[in-house]
Amino acid sequence: MTVISLTTFIDIFDGKTNSIQHSFQNSEPSATGITTNLNIFGSREYKFLSFIYQGAELTRTGDNIEAALILANEDDKRNGTAQLGTDYVGGANKLSMSFAREAIEKKFSIHVYTCKMNEAFTSVEKILTTDTWLVASMSYDPATIQVLLSSGVDSVGGNIGRYLTTGMVGHLPVTGQIFSRWSLISY
Repeated sequence: MTVISLTTFIDIFDGKTNSIQHSFQNSEPSATGITTNLNIFGSREYKFLSFIYQGAELTRTGDNIEAALILANEDDKRNGTAQLGTDYVGGANKLSMSFAREAIEKKFSIHVYTCKMNEAFTSVEKILTTDTWLVASMSYDPATIQVLLSSGVDSVGGNIGRYLTTGMVGHLPVTGQIFSRWSLISY
């Protein structure tokens, strides 16, 4: 059986200033995290945050592509502080909720990198996928926090600060009800 070591890295950034606010990874729960160079921002330290990345999927109506970050919302260390004598920095609880809430309130964007790692999870061997998302909304229950990520291409429902206009792309439908009319001619 082959085991492939995968890690998801995320950069949470302000799309207006293009400055990275937070960087996380989901595989190395030490206090030092993983330091690597994944993008144009140079080498960065990615701290541990317990999350699952659910990749792109079409919405039921087919008008948008969405993804999600699922974070744990329960932990025996609910204040997000490390236990004495360990280098575990927490990965759920109030800490996860505060990062999710900040990303929603400040309308941050997220770069997601899915990478193949070496067996020790200390360095990236290959970047498998790279995605960029807008943080759209969040929901939570006692066990999980779900952060909904939306494609920046959604010109119908999302507010990304820029809209497609007729001058940019030609004539656009103003409604989802487009009819094809047939006329029957009798001879």
